[in-house]
Amino acid sequence: MRARNLEGVPRLRARARPPVVIPIVAGALVVGLLAVNLRLFVFPASSTPEHADAVVVLAGGEGERLDKAFELARDGVAPNLVVSNGPDRLCGGRYTFVVHCFVPNPGDTRGEAEAIGRLATKHGWHHVVLVTSEYHVTRARLLLGRCFPGTIDVSAARSGLGPVAMLRVIVHEWGGLAAAALHEDC
Repeated sequence: MRARNLEGVPRLRARARPPVVIPIVAGALVVGLLAVNLRLFVFPASSTPEHADAVVVLAGGEGERLDKAFELARDGVAPNLVVSNGPDRLCGGRYTFVVHCFVPNPGDTRGEAEAIGRLATKHGWHHVVLVTSEYHVTRARLLLGRCFPGTIDVSAARSGLGPVAMLRVIVHEWGGLAAAALHEDC
């Protein structure tokens, strides 16, 4: 309906402009979500101490995780290398460090954390270096922290995944974090 001015001439109402706030808030949410994903899954906090009781590698059968963990043990960071799903050539070999291989039950990150916690208790370890892929650091640190009461340092192995593969693993990791939130036990 048209409004009339005082002289009785019809007057058009001004069109409502979309609020500027909506695109700004949407943009801020996108940038925030991107920043959170980059921090948690692409560039997580990572360091390597000079000494620990053990270097532990999750799903270390082959690849960048095992390579990094083996290098740390070889360089003397720890006298023990703990490998989940380790290859026979490593688990049966002779090195200047002790190799502990195990198959987790259940066969997931939580099963690995439980097994590492038991090994640490058995051997009296108080400080471990966790080696896993950069996208897996956040969830792995959370789960291992529930099963191992000592100090956990993390050394992230760069996976070299492309953007599409990285997006897939980030979605997977968010699902894993949600599951970890529902099951707080070790």
